[in-house]
Amino acid sequence: MIKILIINHSFQVNYFSRRWELFADKNKDIDVTLLAPTEHSWYSDKKFTYGGSGYTLHGKMIDKDNFHIKLFRPTRHRFGGYTSKDFKNIIQTLCPDVVYVIGGHNTNILKQILKIRDNYMPHMKVIGFSMRGPALTLRVKKDRCSPMRWIARRVIYILTKIKQDYIYSHIDAFFCHYPDAVNCFRKEGYMGPIYMQTQVGVNEEWFHEDLEARKEIRRKYNISDSTYVFGSASRFSWDKGVDIILKALPSDGDWKYLMMGSGSEEEFERLRKIIRERHLEDKVIETGFIDWYEIAKYWNAVDCSIHVPITTDTWEETFSLSAIQPQITKKPVIGSSSGSVPYQIGFKEMIIPENDVDALSKKIQWVLNNKDEAKLIGQKMYIRTHNSFEIRHLNDLFYRTIVEDIIPDKYDTNKVDMAKYKL
Repeated sequence: MIKILIINHSFQVNYFSRRWELFADKNKDIDVTLLAPTEHSWYSDKKFTYGGSGYTLHGKMIDKDNFHIKLFRPTRHRFGGYTSKDFKNIIQTLCPDVVYVIGGHNTNILKQILKIRDNYMPHMKVIGFSMRGPALTLRVKKDRCSPMRWIARRVIYILTKIKQDYIYSHIDAFFCHYPDAVNCFRKEGYMGPIYMQTQVGVNEEWFHEDLEARKEIRRKYNISDSTYVFGSASRFSWDKGVDIILKALPSDGDWKYLMMGSGSEEEFERLRKIIRERHLEDKVIETGFIDWYEIAKYWNAVDCSIHVPITTDTWEETFSLSAIQPQITKKPVIGSSSGSVPYQIGFKEMIIPENDVDALSKKIQWVLNNKDEAKLIGQKMYIRTHNSFEIRHLNDLFYRTIVEDIIPDKYDTNKVDMAKYKL
């Protein structure tokens, strides 16, 4: 039996551990152990993305058949990240064939696991996942930030690079979200195996076409069956593009816009000002934050999703759930050219240049004038997402990558792209 140990702080939440439970259930020749911290402060810096901050999650151990969740005591580091004194004992006790660290590509924890492997478990494979994009390569121009900030980022880069060089020279493979991430690794000199196999994905247990859910949400907001509904889900920072959507929406017609998400009071006021100036008060519906499971109902109530983030010097969309969740409910998605969005959507005719209000306005009008064709595109998007980003596809591809590539030290480039590989 092949033993796989997977480490990530999110495994305290079923939404994130469920994928691996399904993986173990299907592949009885694999023993899967997830490692989660004993306690974790849940995304205190992302309260508008995950619906709250300042609360602590406590890990729970699970031990059934070939699926297990074990806990470790994290040691927090001053400048971010963590390691654990428990890792050495856990690894020596479990003797895993593969350790998979889901986090950054140059984290302290990844370096620690590699050192444990090099010192005690030379035959163990270590692979890592990073949700990096070009913004995480310190792509900051000197004339776009203060001189002190530029210098500080360069100093941090030099210190980080020492650790990163060690990781790059010792790790067996990296996994990432989308093509730009692969390019970043290559430009930095990592020439080892890289696979575009996201660890996020979408679970059709929760996200699927649901006519009853569609009726429920439309009743909640008094939306008639004939009304065409656009929708988006994100935090309300300007780089997520909600401002662009509000400016691009038509001024009249039988349509509504579900503005799902949350933000600070200042961000709400910024968006509401646009709504007032455009007299869209009876068109825009503010839903507030929608949790992980409930959002599936809302995507069913929508007829067309809009996801148009804007690239900044320090951020780029790397793999948005708001681009694939509506697709799995058979809804067309209008996306921007930012980051991973074109790769996730996969249909060039639904992509507009980022930060382009006029282009988005024309695309929205095209959808309203060609509803049947837009619906057909949504059905095609469903097929692509089901065959590319649904967790069962990802699990099957991951299984073959581990068994056929990672353990025997091979690199089948046909497995690189999850959106192209046919099982």
